[in-house]
Amino acid sequence: MLTGKTKIIFIFLLFLANFLLRTKTTSADIFAERLVRNNVLSASTLSFSERHTANNNEISNLFNTSGMQPFGFDVKAVRLKKEGKLDFRYHLKAVKSGSDDAACQNLSLQVLLKGQEKYKGPLLQLSFDSSLKDHERDDLVFFISLEENSSSIINKLCDFDFVINTYRNFPDESPVGFFAKKHLSNTITMGAW
Repeated sequence: MLTGKTKIIFIFLLFLANFLLRTKTTSADIFAERLVRNNVLSASTLSFSERHTANNNEISNLFNTSGMQPFGFDVKAVRLKKEGKLDFRYHLKAVKSGSDDAACQNLSLQVLLKGQEKYKGPLLQLSFDSSLKDHERDDLVFFISLEENSSSIINKLCDFDFVINTYRNFPDESPVGFFAKKHLSNTITMGAW
């Protein structure tokens, strides 16, 4: 048989169990803490801008040439300036954004970077890679020319963008993580001859 002390403890436990079963929610908090030392969180930025080489103002358009004649050319320059903290590699290409195929296919392009030729050939095949580190900048000079005198492109229009993409491993990879992409719009209108 149960002693007096045991009966009291047993009754108390029954009362407590009954109370806990009837209580739907409690405000009891369970708390665990782990302290991990020597962790460092660092945030950074990756950015660049397209700037006019004479006054360092940001630009969004480069060529806006009207009346291009056979064997004529136009010259423009742009400065790609690193704005963020991260060093990066970038890929430059030309992409037709509208207009007449024949007009764009008859344009030739030459690109100079730091006085050295980086590309020379058809406009729409432009493709080259470079990188920007520390406080560097790339001053790019573009020579665009019309090497044909075909009557099929008289008064035709070529709209295209210079697209600049940053990348991690390969220029044609899908953008992941930190990346930046810029467009420089261009319009070349053929003249009459």
